[in-house]
Amino acid sequence: MKIRLENLSKVYNHDFVVKNLTMDINSGEFLVVLGPSGSGKSTTLNMLAGLEIPSSGCIFFHERMVNNVPPGKRDVALVFQNYALYPHMKVYDNIAFPLKIRKEKDMRQKVLKMAEMLGLSVLLQKYPKELSGGERQRVALARALVRNPQVFLMDEPLSNLDARLRLSARGELKKLQRQRNVTTLYVTHDQTEALTLGDRIAIMDKGSLQQIGTPDEIYENPQNAFVASFVGTPPMNMAPINIRNTHSFILGDSIIEFPVLLPVKPDLILGVRPEKLTLTTGKPFSGEGASSPFTIPGTVEHVEYLGHESISHVKIASNIIWYVKGFFEGIKTGEWVSLRFSPDDIHWFDPITKTRIE
Repeated sequence: MKIRLENLSKVYNHDFVVKNLTMDINSGEFLVVLGPSGSGKSTTLNMLAGLEIPSSGCIFFHERMVNNVPPGKRDVALVFQNYALYPHMKVYDNIAFPLKIRKEKDMRQKVLKMAEMLGLSVLLQKYPKELSGGERQRVALARALVRNPQVFLMDEPLSNLDARLRLSARGELKKLQRQRNVTTLYVTHDQTEALTLGDRIAIMDKGSLQQIGTPDEIYENPQNAFVASFVGTPPMNMAPINIRNTHSFILGDSIIEFPVLLPVKPDLILGVRPEKLTLTTGKPFSGEGASSPFTIPGTVEHVEYLGHESISHVKIASNIIWYVKGFFEGIKTGEWVSLRFSPDDIHWFDPITKTRIE
């Protein structure tokens, strides 16, 4: 089912929670809505489900406007962060409930298959109060997935699973969605979930859509500084700079000689991903306020060892810390280092509008 939102808004106490949201969700697409708390993503999902009425704008399922269609008539399956299980029913009956309502055939086979997929087979005769939070979350997920609705709506469905189960559940969820080709809207604040699950990602902040695109488009070509800083672990490094001339700029106390032509603007925000930086030890400049060709000087504040890689926290100005991702032997806290990167890896942003400059 194709879904279209046209100028969708929700207002509480004269404040926009969702503001003029317009986007298409393609039939069979797995769209992830990503954003911080308070960005309006859950409210958007609730309006799609029919649990909240839009203040203005329209919701279309195919070509049919469903603003006033009750939730039970929309043929959507919901999974929420707070489980919403029936406490008087055992796990088996919770999962089977939507199938019983529709009097579907092969109910037992469908329930057992879904329970096995989500690791619930040994819990089928238990009540929700006997389960852990992660187990309850899996039951809620199984109840939604066991039937075949036109739309899946999921609000942080994996948030209470431990790391191992979350990884396997992501894989099974994506596999099942592809098999059934069901249009899915998945709300999360976890960028790893967004990047691994989504066919496309819609990023929201303060009720407004910031960017929508494939995971690769979002990561490699963020349209503004918010998207650039929100997507990525660690986030994109950013720093305000002052342009001196066509081939040098000032960053903090350092003058950086730049090998290619700089944008024609007096002030900019420079951004570069942590994995695009290389790090070498030693004081990278000689002379007050000068640096070697296209290096940024800094001092190591802290190094995080993560097993397969490390993240170095490097202070490049009085109030600016940059992250460097990768293994660099011999790096110690407190020593001078030089950060190098290619001009092709730089993202430029306007310091006022925060939008990307091509």
